[in-house]
Amino acid sequence: MSAPSQPVRRAPWTVRVAAWSSRHRWPVVAAWFVCTLGLFAASLAMGGTRSEDAVSDDTRARRESAQAWEVYAAGGRVEPQARLVVVASTPVGRMDEPANAAAIGGIVDRLKSLEVTVPGAAALVVAFREVTNPLLAPPEFGLVSPDGSTVQIVAMAFGEGAETDAKLAPIPGLMRELRAANPGLDLHGLNGSLANDEISELVTSDLDSSLRLTIPLTFLILLIAFGAVVAALVPLVLAMTALAAAFGLLGIYSQSVAPVSPYAGQLIVLIGLAVAVDYSLFMLTRYRTERRRHGTNPPRPRIGFGKGWLMERGNSAEKLRAIEAASSTAGRAVFFSGLAVMISIAGLLMLDDPLFRSMAIGTIAVVFISVIGSLTFLPATLAILGNGIDGGRIPFLGRDRREGSGAWGRVVRAVMRRPFLAAFATSAFLLAMAFPVTRLHIGQSDFSSFPDSLDAVQAVNLIDQKWPQGSTLELFVVVTNADQEATQAAIDRFKAAVLAIDRVSEPADDRLSPDGTVGLVFFTLAGSSNDYANWDIVREVRSSVVPAVFGGLDGVRAYVTGSAASTLDITGFYADGMPLVFVFVLGLSFLLLLVAFHSIVIPIKAIILNLLSTGAAYGLLVLVFQEGWFAGILGFKPGVIEAFVPIFIFTILFGLSMDYHVFILTRIKEARDRGMSSNDAVARGISITAGTITSAAAIMIVVFAVFVTLQLVIVRQLGFGLAVAIFLDATVVRSILLPATMRLLGDWNWWMPRWLSWLPKVTIEGPVSEPEDLPARA
Repeated sequence: MSAPSQPVRRAPWTVRVAAWSSRHRWPVVAAWFVCTLGLFAASLAMGGTRSEDAVSDDTRARRESAQAWEVYAAGGRVEPQARLVVVASTPVGRMDEPANAAAIGGIVDRLKSLEVTVPGAAALVVAFREVTNPLLAPPEFGLVSPDGSTVQIVAMAFGEGAETDAKLAPIPGLMRELRAANPGLDLHGLNGSLANDEISELVTSDLDSSLRLTIPLTFLILLIAFGAVVAALVPLVLAMTALAAAFGLLGIYSQSVAPVSPYAGQLIVLIGLAVAVDYSLFMLTRYRTERRRHGTNPPRPRIGFGKGWLMERGNSAEKLRAIEAASSTAGRAVFFSGLAVMISIAGLLMLDDPLFRSMAIGTIAVVFISVIGSLTFLPATLAILGNGIDGGRIPFLGRDRREGSGAWGRVVRAVMRRPFLAAFATSAFLLAMAFPVTRLHIGQSDFSSFPDSLDAVQAVNLIDQKWPQGSTLELFVVVTNADQEATQAAIDRFKAAVLAIDRVSEPADDRLSPDGTVGLVFFTLAGSSNDYANWDIVREVRSSVVPAVFGGLDGVRAYVTGSAASTLDITGFYADGMPLVFVFVLGLSFLLLLVAFHSIVIPIKAIILNLLSTGAAYGLLVLVFQEGWFAGILGFKPGVIEAFVPIFIFTILFGLSMDYHVFILTRIKEARDRGMSSNDAVARGISITAGTITSAAAIMIVVFAVFVTLQLVIVRQLGFGLAVAIFLDATVVRSILLPATMRLLGDWNWWMPRWLSWLPKVTIEGPVSEPEDLPARA
């Protein structure tokens, strides 16, 4: 009697995709280039990426500070206008001296006579209809510094859109002309639109600089990791095409949906280059391991590419089997890792912020494209190259090593001999580094946080220096029913009460909306919009002064706004949204690992380990960028941590950490399922992945560290936080804390409550050939 036939187990879908891509290798590779480069070309044809200002007054979803301007706008349309401030200072003497006064008069006359051609206008028009000579203005205007050495020339250009852009366009050239004509004066121009143009140019320049550094450094690390030129080039090709496609999608989104953050492009490079190369590294390492395991590599030349390196010389069936094995193991790990990264970054979509949303969309896009390329483009490329993937072998770098050998293997074995000591010491170390996060001060970047090379930044610095009591930071209060006598009397009492608050100064004035129903009261504050003292003033005005003065008037509402109020609301917006993002990311990541590894201990421990490395990154971020450690060496101005940076670091780091965690646990579970004890499987899984993890982490650290060298502090904070976190995650956490905790827990690592047995068993590891040094299942 014949034995019953066994059901044929269907190959995992990643294997089926890889096999199909391998069989249709040339069309798949061609389609990849057409699609990725085509998306980029399509976005260029649509006008490229449309971005918002780097420093903007857009206060959507910003609570009271946004409502204030909406209420004031309801009082009638105010003629749109752009404000230009020319700051003039003399190093010696006063500005009211005859020579300096004549120079100021000449600058004022030059601004008044400036004519431009406005789009749609038939003739030249005067750019600035109102220009104030500070030496002739009333003292309460505050246009002359207390020491008399500096003045502010205020000019107003009326209009909006293309009209305002045309009127402001000659200003950079005019400023150069005025500096040449007045060499004894220090002259700087300050206008939001022009400053954002300077910042946009800086962002583009930084982006180009980062690519010029990261690509060669990444190639060098890949060359060391693979020991072959071709193997080092393939991940870079995938990364660059994935970046092109992501930039294309971001550009199309910006043109058809909404403008995007100016930092979105930086983040695409920051994350895209790292994950695309990492995923390629995982896939190529496993493919080469499978080929080597079955002895299908041809004799290697000592150096160079050798004869016919592009042609497959080995067994075609063995080549395809190696591709399928890599796709069944590393390919599935890449899929789950990419899914974890995208889930983490998707947590940013929980925040109702259009610019934040654009950064999340761009980052998710590049990760998604990298995963697709790893599962389709890489198998097709390997099918074309075959043994040619080892073309261009480098002596010494290209030597084969036994899996699990090397320094990290010895570290893991030493850790597992003393797991409690290793776990306690590393946990204490990470918690100590995380402690400074208790002093975290988040805020919002203003012009002063940008490099001093920008003219607008020099203008702001000079104003802050010469007007220490404050002159550019204003506190606005919008009051309804301002046309009533009782309200007018209350506004007068309100101004007196606010001026009595420390750090609030003149000029204190008010004006009515065009229809006279809404009043705008404004005051001057000292310091910056990120100062805790100014936030306290906003809170006091909102919670005490406004209710005391306007509380008894029926139908009268007062809204407090201005830069300090807006910054307070923005930081509150992100602080309030952070728990929601944390719950979303941690919850979905927990479910993903629960289903993938069918263990409740694995996801809980993964979350704890990731939170430790995140906390340490936060603590070091505070020490360096907030408290100024190494500020002189790194060349930046200490200040607040940008409000969105902690959330972004958390979501990105949590996702990227899952790359390593899933990759390591896949090999551990693979060994355990073949009969090894839990402890032996842990030692083997971490030892044989340590080299790949080290190379992958080195690439990420290099990519992120390059961004620390750029000029924008926001990007520096992101790059530093991620570089430090990945370094700690790949060394302290994955190579010490992970094996120590898994050794302490033993078989409890794989415990699953019976009441969760209904969950689907979706495994990451797939069937692969048994390595020779793995004992058979008893």
